[in-house]
Amino acid sequence: MKENGIAAAIIVGVLAFVGVMWYMFENPALNPRLEEVSYVISRKWNMPVPLDEISGISVVDENNIACVQDEEGIIFIYNLSTSLVEKQINFGKPGDYEALSIVDSTAYVLRSDGVLFEVANYLNPNFSVTQHKTAFTGKNNMESLTLDKKNNRLLLITKNKGPEDDGHKGIYAFNLENKAVETNPIIRISLNDPIFQSKDADDDDEIDPSFYPSDIAVHPTTNNIYILQSNPARLLITDATGKPIELHPLDAEAFPQPEGIDFGAEGAIFISNEGKNGTATILEVEFEEEKNE
Repeated sequence: MKENGIAAAIIVGVLAFVGVMWYMFENPALNPRLEEVSYVISRKWNMPVPLDEISGISVVDENNIACVQDEEGIIFIYNLSTSLVEKQINFGKPGDYEALSIVDSTAYVLRSDGVLFEVANYLNPNFSVTQHKTAFTGKNNMESLTLDKKNNRLLLITKNKGPEDDGHKGIYAFNLENKAVETNPIIRISLNDPIFQSKDADDDDEIDPSFYPSDIAVHPTTNNIYILQSNPARLLITDATGKPIELHPLDAEAFPQPEGIDFGAEGAIFISNEGKNGTATILEVEFEEEKNE
């Protein structure tokens, strides 16, 4: 019995040491490598092997996050408390599924070719699936989807070139009442905004009008829009009209391939990373813009 107690104490000590080392490694106040970053990672979850290609997330409740990966037509319900996949919903054939949004009892999954899958009563064994073609079907690379609860719609944004002109990135709306995408963007983000100019660039350097969104989310209380980019890893925050507020570079070691973002009900930010040369993760992150609100 005494030996078991010693072994248990050793295990607890090792876990505590690993936790402290991770916290020091991932946070700017304690790690010189991160002195320039504008966020703090408060929690981290390593994904199981089936979610190595995690490409989209949507918060279900305070304990559960729904996830998709870009090879299988499966919705995974991941429990943050147990660090386990509690449920799998097989809704479609294998494909390039990139984004996910939970709206009450319905899950919406976006395939990269612009087809939107509506999985009604997704947690019920008798769920039903409806496919919606959008204005982007077969034309644009689509990776971003989120719920705009205030306006009862889903928001989409093209990753590469979209229907809008080169100087803007358009956000489009999928109306949850008539189940159709509005033809014109409801928000236009100017890629000529000075925020896209490198801080190290000279004043006369041209702004690089390129931004390739990998996911999008709307803050539950401020209605600010958070747009994630995977390569290079960074996060753009705009107001509800699309005016840029902050552009946060993300450290490549902590965010090797950020593909999904969503908010908890109280404003907690969750970002998922594909397992690029390592283990896929979900991180809970706090940004400076949030601290100052």
